[in-house]
Parts: sequence; structure tokens; C-alpha cells
Amino acid sequence: MTTRKTARKPSFGSDSVFVESPTIVSTDQVETHVRTPTINGNVGTSDEKNEFAAKAEAKAEAKVGEGRKAKDLNYLIISGGTGANSIASAFGNSPAFVLPVSDDGGSSSEILRCFGGPSIGDIRSRLIRLIPLVTDPSTKDELERLAIYNLLAYRFPSTSPEKEVRELWHEIVEGRSELWDGIGEDKKECIRAFLVHFQTLCLKRAHKRFSFRNFSLGNGFLTGARDLFGSLPSAIFLFKSIAGVNHGVQVIPVINTNQTVTIAAQLLDSTVLVGQCNISHPTSPVTLHPSLPTPNSNSPSGHNTPTPTPLSSHTNAQPKTSVPANIRNHFRRDSRTFDTPDTAFTSPRTLHVEAFGQINEGEEGWSNSAEPGARADESGSNIGYRKGEEEKPLESRIERVFYINLYGQEIYPEPNSDFLDSLHQRDILVYSCGSLWTSIVPCLALRGLASHIAGSQNLKAKVLLLNSSNDRETPDYTASEYLTTIFAMLKHYNRPGKRSDPGTMYNDLGRNGTEERLKMSTIISHVICLEGSKMVIDEYVIKASGIKVIHVPLDIHQPEDGSESASASAPLFTPESVEWAMERVLQDL
Repeated sequence: MTTRKTARKPSFGSDSVFVESPTIVSTDQVETHVRTPTINGNVGTSDEKNEFAAKAEAKAEAKVGEGRKAKDLNYLIISGGTGANSIASAFGNSPAFVLPVSDDGGSSSEILRCFGGPSIGDIRSRLIRLIPLVTDPSTKDELERLAIYNLLAYRFPSTSPEKEVRELWHEIVEGRSELWDGIGEDKKECIRAFLVHFQTLCLKRAHKRFSFRNFSLGNGFLTGARDLFGSLPSAIFLFKSIAGVNHGVQVIPVINTNQTVTIAAQLLDSTVLVGQCNISHPTSPVTLHPSLPTPNSNSPSGHNTPTPTPLSSHTNAQPKTSVPANIRNHFRRDSRTFDTPDTAFTSPRTLHVEAFGQINEGEEGWSNSAEPGARADESGSNIGYRKGEEEKPLESRIERVFYINLYGQEIYPEPNSDFLDSLHQRDILVYSCGSLWTSIVPCLALRGLASHIAGSQNLKAKVLLLNSSNDRETPDYTASEYLTTIFAMLKHYNRPGKRSDPGTMYNDLGRNGTEERLKMSTIISHVICLEGSKMVIDEYVIKASGIKVIHVPLDIHQPEDGSESASASAPLFTPESVEWAMERVLQDL
């Protein structure tokens, strides 16, 4: 047995330690990396080298699971902003998270209304969760990371008068707030510079009257950095560097753009809902009849496709008579996005607010409001929206989710190149638990993505963490319907994009027989479900597609105290249950 010293990337769990440790390499692995085929003492021919390399690769492939633990694998996780937060630590030291940029709720809605650009709320939520904290911080670095966490996770009260929260903002941006305590002068001035830039943006668009109620400081920092750099990935890099997030962890926006990203859902009854909040939570909906088919040169199929809203000049279709002609979606009032009256809709919300000085792990923020139950925003925006509140069923099932441009026409964006690269570098692809249609599908409804997933030579498994209960978006869904939805959406948008190349896998999967060769088992290999789930697990249907089902026992995912309140509700994934399931997946590799 031989050792090779490598840098071990730290865990972002509660007891992470930055250390280097040797990686144990077996004799067979040493031979695989060192030996060179020879003939009579000389280096072999090119064909012989290739033959030897193929055998060595096959031998290494057969040993993938030997001597490895699930945490040693490299994971790529597709998730929303909250669905995978509680289990983020289960994916080893350096996972890659792919997140949507189409959320238009909470404090993101106000940023979109005033400044446009991609939504950064989900990304901020994940970055906050990835800051490595210890249980009892004692060193200077540990205390500083905690202070940075408290600052960037801070959320302004949602029910206080605007004058009070603006004064709170001025204290922070001027460096007078107690939130800066414990942060070194170098990092303080670095963070403050981008908050100052965000303040400049607010002043430039003073006529928009940006509201700081329910405002997340992390969102303000990322928005200021993105605007100054002209790049969301650069802003993410800066956030990770300042907050001490493990450099091996990737947080990837699913689409790399500086423009506003909007999704829409077409229901089975032909209703079209525009915007994530309009899809995922009840509100006064703006419903639109689908327009007549019109030529659309952006369509990946090259055929005429229906424009999801009657905003295109190519169609004479009209919205329902109850909807004013100038309303194009439900809330955002921005010349760069959509235009709606200031008082067209109201959305009262019952809000639960934590006392000042407490970190609400579920919400990733603080608030010092003492008036729960008040309306978050009288103007009717999504500023007070919190996912999962007051759900009421949709009028009809969702048929598909798609992206639209500023004119309401369907567009077909390509995945972030970092996302595609990760598909060919990582070991395990995970479709996380969370909202299927507004968190997972927006990360899949992209040009040519199915071919990359199915054709990746590096991915050893493609795992779905199945929700334990349905929500407004998935009424009465069975387990197999989650799989068919993911497969159908990937297949629908599987057309070559700019990155297609005749010499790549697109030649096999994208251009010559995608429909025939793409199978559900090439997209999903394992389904993980929790025992005690409220979901109907039609296992025989899943297995008929060549997909394995792994059940997590109650004693693995139940709380240690075995409380009845926990067992009465739908079970939830925990880091321990995910690690247990991934060990079972590893045994199949």
C-alpha cells in the first residue's frame, strides 16, 4: 500500500477543520497510474498503448466503489434554494450545486422590480448555508466567519415602517451597525463597498422607491457585486472568498446571464401562469389563454411553437376579459420586465417573524419585528412571500414549464457551461427534493441538457431524492409521475445548442436518434424514498423502466427522540438519511 499526499478539502459541517491528510492508494491504482506497456523492454506501439489504457480504465472502473465512502464521491446537485439546504452537508467536502435564477418571491421580487437581472435569492440562501461554522467558535477566524454569517444572513423586519428600516439600512451601509462587530477592517470595507454600490443603484432609480422591508443583506451584497462586475459567477466567487466557503464547493446559476429570467407554466386546461410565485403559491392570478401558433426562430425544433402569452405582435389572441390589456404578469412593475398597475393585486400574508438576535435557519435571516400577522407589502408585490404558505390547489395540473422573454414569447436558453462541465467531471448527479415544477424543472428545461446527462462518461449514478409529500404544484402525483415529468421535460428540450459538435456525444445522442436512444434509465438510475412517506410509491412502474428504488428505513430518518409530532407529518430528508442512501447507491457502482 502506498500513500500520496493530497489536499483534503474541509467539510462545511459544524465541526469542519482545515487539514491536509494522505490519500490511501492501493498497489493496483499505483500500477494503473505508473506502469507503461513495453515490448522487449521498449515502449509499445500506439495501438498497444491504447489497448493497455482501455484495460486499465476498465479495471479502475470496476474498483470505483472499493475502499471509498459516499462522502468521498463528487456530487452535482440540482435543487432549489431551500429544498437541499438542510441536507447540503451530506454531499462531501466539495459538491457542486446548480440553482435556478427565476425566483420572484421575497426580497428578490423587490430587487427584480427595481433593477432587473437574474434572481439571486436561491443562490444567496445556499451560499449562506455553506459558510463553515463551528459549534463553539473560539479562534479569530471562527468568530469572524460567524460575524460575517450574521451580517449576510440578516433580514430586515417586514412589518416595520419604511422609515425605520431605511434608518437601519443607513446604519449598516455607513458602518455604524453592531452587525459589523467581529469582522476585520479589511473584509468589512470590502463588503461595505458593494453595499454602498447597491445604495448607489437605489439612488439612481429613486423613482422606483425601493422598499427595504424584508430585505436580505446577502441579496444586496450579491446584487451590488453582480452589477459592478457585470457577472453573477464573479459575485458568487467574491461571496465565497469573503465568507470562507470551501473553495472546492461550486454554486452554479443554471443560466449565466445578467438579464431577468422568467418562467411560465401551461396548465392542462390551457391556462398560462407567468412567474414562479404565481405558479407555486396562491394569489390573485393573471391567467392568459395560450396564443395561436406563430413562427419562432428560437425554437430548438425549428417548428412553429405556441407563444405562451398574447404579447407577441404575430398573434391576435386576446387575454381573458377580466385582465386589463396592459397586464402581462402578476406583480413585477419594471420597464425591463413586465408592467402592472401599482394597485392591481394584493396578497396579504400571515408572516412568522423571529425576535431580533435569533438566526432562523429555515428562513436564513433575522428580523426584529414584533408584529407578526401584518401585511408585508401594501402595494401587492411578492416581497412578503414565503414559500409553502397558505397553499391552495391549482385549477388544473401543470403540463409544462418554460422560459419566456420580455415580450412573453417562449425562449430556449442554454445551460451554464459550468453546469455542463460538471456533468462530465462529477461522479453522482442528484435531483434534490423540493418543488418539482418551480425548482427542479427550471434547471432541466434547457437546450441539449438531456444529451449531456445521458452521455456523460463520468457520471456513475443519477439519483432522485423523492419528496415525501405533494404540494400545490404536484397534486396527487405518484412517484413514477415525478420521474416521467423530469424525463419528459429533458426530452422536450433536448436539441443541440451552441456547444454541439459533430465529434462529441451530440453526434450520437443529439443529432442521430435522440428519440430512439434516450431512455428514462439514462436520466435517472436510482430513486430514494423515505419509509412513512405520504407519496404513493408505485415501485413496480419505476422498476419496469430499469430504475432502482432504495427505501430509507424509519430508524434512519426519524428524529432520535421519536417524537409523535414528527411522525405525524411527512418525513423529511436529513444529512444522515441522505448519506445512508448514498452508501447504498455506492454499493451498486
